[in-house]
Amino acid sequence: MKKLCHISTTKKFLNWFDNDWSKIEKFLEQHQLDGIELGLMNGYSLRKIPKDIVKGVHLSFYPMWIDFYKGDMAKVAKMIGDDDAITQYYGGLSKTAIVDSYKMQFERAKKLEPDYMVFHVCNATPIESFSYNFDYTNVEVIEYAAELINEVFTYAAGDPKLLFENLWWPGLTFLDKSEAELLLNKTVYSKKGFVLDISHLILTNKNISTEKYAYEYIREVMANLKELKNDIQVVHLNKTLPKYYFDQDWKYKLEKYLNQTDRQHKLGLLREHIKKMDPHLPFDDPYAKKIVKLIEPKFCVYETSPNSINQLNYYVKSQNEVLRE
Repeated sequence: MKKLCHISTTKKFLNWFDNDWSKIEKFLEQHQLDGIELGLMNGYSLRKIPKDIVKGVHLSFYPMWIDFYKGDMAKVAKMIGDDDAITQYYGGLSKTAIVDSYKMQFERAKKLEPDYMVFHVCNATPIESFSYNFDYTNVEVIEYAAELINEVFTYAAGDPKLLFENLWWPGLTFLDKSEAELLLNKTVYSKKGFVLDISHLILTNKNISTEKYAYEYIREVMANLKELKNDIQVVHLNKTLPKYYFDQDWKYKLEKYLNQTDRQHKLGLLREHIKKMDPHLPFDDPYAKKIVKLIEPKFCVYETSPNSINQLNYYVKSQNEVLRE
């Protein structure tokens, strides 16, 4: 198993390393990591990135995309706003915007010659994230996702694997083996499989409050997947213990969100809500090692959300320690 760290080409990450990729390489060497899973921003020059450290590329994610993909622009306008706001979010006013975006990301990813790419299979609106009253079922999201995937990705010899990541909203959750099988069966791209995000799976159980409970729940879900567990090739290692937050009254939070008229403040409320559920903290408990051994992935990615280079160092060190043999 290779251990990776999530690094993105955002200003936050690059500033920590003075925009010097040799410093990122030294960071990986210092922490005995085998490379990175890269969050690649559009427009960032590929020439700057040393190919040999890029083992995976994380593609972008549009949390609410199906209505736009279907062309239900009245519903999209109600959720997002006028044409300018829609264009800012999707890059255009028709589904070709997201199709073309993913095609471009695919081409850019291939130039870095990674082992795999990560694609989220999910759909949820901000209001649904508070209310949990969803317009689409897991199967519906999977079927639309497969349609989009088949429109974008065409496999050729030497291309990276296309791996689908779970979330806790409608789409791929891993809670139903037949749904995960449906996604693989409907996807034409031949080199495919799964990424298991630990926190995202934990968030499908609102009662988890301890690392032990998280491990036992994940073990149960993996047992129900049976042989399909072998298609999980990457683990995103991070932690959330969501019971306390899920026990709170979200009606007030939704009301506050709906009543906020300033767009930036509204976005801030949504981000705070998501971060309370999915804080991307390090899984710094011995149960992390048990979880990783249970799944036996080819790659284990430390996917956390640090606020500083010091915190990134600490997060990587703490996860290294719990996985040490």
